[in-house]
Amino acid sequence: MAKTLKPKLNELTRRLKSIKAKDIMTKDVITTTEDTLLSDIAQIMIKSRISGLPVVRKKKVVGIITASDLFIVMDMIKSGDVVENHKTGAANPTVKFAMSTEVNKIKKSTSLDEIIILMKYRNAHTLPVVEESKLVGVIGRRDVFKNFYAVMKDLYL
Repeated sequence: MAKTLKPKLNELTRRLKSIKAKDIMTKDVITTTEDTLLSDIAQIMIKSRISGLPVVRKKKVVGIITASDLFIVMDMIKSGDVVENHKTGAANPTVKFAMSTEVNKIKKSTSLDEIIILMKYRNAHTLPVVEESKLVGVIGRRDVFKNFYAVMKDLYL
């Protein structure tokens, strides 16, 4: 069994390394700014069926806002723990309140193999693709699932 599995695993790795971010990224990126209300972000995510948006300032990625961030803030709102601009009990804070500023950015040349590892170990939902500090695309978990399982189907079915 192990002898027949190893060549397929090697081929899987080879294929995952050959697929680059530029091949699977979404180029028409929905972005937001720090001053957008979280209620507006929730509506964008629902309507667009996405789980995260890059936060941009002067065309540069300065943060990321994800569905996980919204869940955290929802719980904080329920308990009255939201304090924004020195106001306690803010019911609808802005992106700046909830966004992560440590963003895992990738290059167009990053392989799907590396993307999977990054998403797994850094719990990243959305990866901005940058070139010379400029946002050129985005990769979400659905993009990764779609492309990984397309390779799997081709190899194993």
